[in-house]
Amino acid sequence: MKEQGSHYPYVMLIATTVMAMIIIGGLSSFSILYKELLDFYNTRAGDTAIISSLCIFLNFAIGPFANYAAEVYSFRLVMIVGGFLGFLGLFLSAFVSQMELWILTYGVISGLGFGLVYSPCFTVINFYFERRRALAIGTVLLGTGIGSVVFPFVFQSLIAYYGLRGAVLVISALTLNICVCAALIRQPKELSHRKTSLHQKTNSEDESQEMKNKTNHDEKKQTCFNCHVCKPKRPLFHFSLLRIPSFLIYSIGFMCSIFAYFSNFVLIPGHARVQGMDSEDIAVFLSVVGGMMVLARPAVGILADSNLIHKRNIIGAFVAVGGILSIILPWMPGFFPLIIYSVSVGIFPGSFFMFIPLLLLEITTLDNLPQAQGLMNLCIALPVGISQPAAGWLRDLTGNWCWSFRVSGAVSLLAGVCFVLEPAFRPKKCLKENQTVSSESAQLENL
Repeated sequence: MKEQGSHYPYVMLIATTVMAMIIIGGLSSFSILYKELLDFYNTRAGDTAIISSLCIFLNFAIGPFANYAAEVYSFRLVMIVGGFLGFLGLFLSAFVSQMELWILTYGVISGLGFGLVYSPCFTVINFYFERRRALAIGTVLLGTGIGSVVFPFVFQSLIAYYGLRGAVLVISALTLNICVCAALIRQPKELSHRKTSLHQKTNSEDESQEMKNKTNHDEKKQTCFNCHVCKPKRPLFHFSLLRIPSFLIYSIGFMCSIFAYFSNFVLIPGHARVQGMDSEDIAVFLSVVGGMMVLARPAVGILADSNLIHKRNIIGAFVAVGGILSIILPWMPGFFPLIIYSVSVGIFPGSFFMFIPLLLLEITTLDNLPQAQGLMNLCIALPVGISQPAAGWLRDLTGNWCWSFRVSGAVSLLAGVCFVLEPAFRPKKCLKENQTVSSESAQLENL
């Protein structure tokens, strides 16, 4: 089923967009709960920060297992289970008496639930959109931008009306909408066909076994085989991708990109506070980041689909621009430079998520994309978990945020270099073949 032959893929596109909006909107709005947790439980800031870091880490680290489970069972089932776990973790968090239990309820349970949903959202869309794949992925990421803009204000209003516990209860109920959206997801025919073929193979072998009257030993072996043959015999990870230079270069590029991107959510508030700006100003900066993500990602998707510029060059230029602005920002104090920087974070570094599956499809097939996407998510989980603490530790060592910005910018520049120079690490034979395929694809699209 592709976008040309049915309208239902667009229904699933809306569903995945809403799910991504709920997950990323909730994760990005944890800073609203952060101060409330400190006051409510009277705990240290460092201990409380572990909650959000663990949840974000699991959201990415569970990606490989989520994609594999979605292929073995179904995307719908895995996402429904993930949505329920996300709800359960938040629901239990509303009743815990110690802040440390939030690490288990929100950090672990909700983190696992969100991880079972987030990565499959992007994987399943790739099966249903071909010509407009980048635009479809950009639309899902559009939901994350909307969530980043809207949810902080929703959280603030709920806390003002219902307090911390009541607000968390309402948020948990909102998270249940993930299950509703997940019920609209259909299994891609490429995966369903594989299972159907395996079932047919099993039935034919059963009939052949009865006709030939094999021995009991053979029957036991066949029975064991039948128990598992309905599930795709595919590895959880395609570690063979690690032997491909392009995958390694892209992995380094995306790891550096995500490190620089997530560190901004500590750098911007910290830099603003040093200059005497209040919480309302900080909320404006973060809302600008989310708003520009909303506006820019569809346009970036159209640019990527146009094939006017190679996708790796687009993302390479974007993260490089973000890195340069990060390096020079400490020399430009004031409100408006931070506004400009927030705009750049939303447009440039914030656009790299949509390029992960697009670049992976250059080095692997659509059939193997779930394993490739899962392995990539596992690679980027570590920098996600350490980016914000690292920025804070560097600030503690130097006494200011300047070097934190510079290191973040340097890492972002390294990512841009990796993307742009990726062809230099590719074998010449593969490079020529890819150029031929790309030219043929462009000619077919123009027909």
